[in-house]
Formats: sequence, structure tokens, C-alpha cells
Amino acid sequence: MKAVRRGAVLVVFWFLAWGELSLANLVTGVVAAALLLAVFPPRRSPTERIGFAPLGAARLALYVLGQLVPSNLLVAREILAPRSRVHSGVVEYRLHDPSDEALNLMAHVIALTPGTMAVEAVPETGVLTVHFLLLDDVERANASLRRIDQLVHATLGGRHP
Repeated sequence: MKAVRRGAVLVVFWFLAWGELSLANLVTGVVAAALLLAVFPPRRSPTERIGFAPLGAARLALYVLGQLVPSNLLVAREILAPRSRVHSGVVEYRLHDPSDEALNLMAHVIALTPGTMAVEAVPETGVLTVHFLLLDDVERANASLRRIDQLVHATLGGRHP
């Protein structure tokens, strides 16, 4: 039943993309939806639920908000400085609990912080590759990623590692 609902949503998006309701768009939309669902089937079983802890989510939100101002100021200072002191680098980090949800949420949180960007996420190994615009201390970068991992884990209903 979920596959039918997903297919219907895809067909609706197909109609929106083409901008008109027609039999040809209906047929091609159904074919496209069937192909997408066959090539990219959902990996989660229908009975598996994603955990969510409101207190963990609040802590994560506070952490992100607390990081936004200092990191914005740091990036702005580097942009406006007459001489660049940028030492960019890439760090690979293995998540404590490498579920798809944790990997996805962590990558999005990292993307919110100026000066950092998730470059690659490998679900099979749970490794997230992160680019830092200002990478002066690798251990401090890893500690920052560990903290985000703990907060993401708590948000998704787990305990702190």
C-alpha cells in the first residue's frame, strides 16, 4: 500500500513538472514512478520506526544556534581580512551509530554551520567526510564532530555514547 501512495505522490510531482493534466502525462508519470520505485526501493521495513527524543532535539537545536554566530563571525573575518589565513582540510569521521537517519541528520547539521560542509556520506561504513574551511586543529574538529554525533544520537532516541 505504501508503494502505491509513493507512486501517486511521484505522479503528482510529474504532473506539476509538466504543468498540465493529460492522458500522456498520466501514462508516462506512472511508468516513471514505477521505474523509480523499482530502481530505488525503500530500505526500511514498514514496521521499523524512527526514534525521536524532543529533549535531544532541543539540545541539538541549541547547539546549532550556539555555533551559528561564532562560525559566521569567523568566516566573515576571514573573508574581510586583507591576508587570508585559511587552512582548509578534510576530516573523515565514523559515526557512533551509523544509521541512515543519523548520517543524514548529521550531514544536514554540518551543512548549517558556516565554514563546514559534508562532502561524502557512506551508509555502508557510517563514515562522513567533512570539509573544514578553517582546519587548524584536527583533534578539535574531531571533538566537534563527536559532539554533533552525540546530539544527533540523543535526538534519534539513543543514549549518549
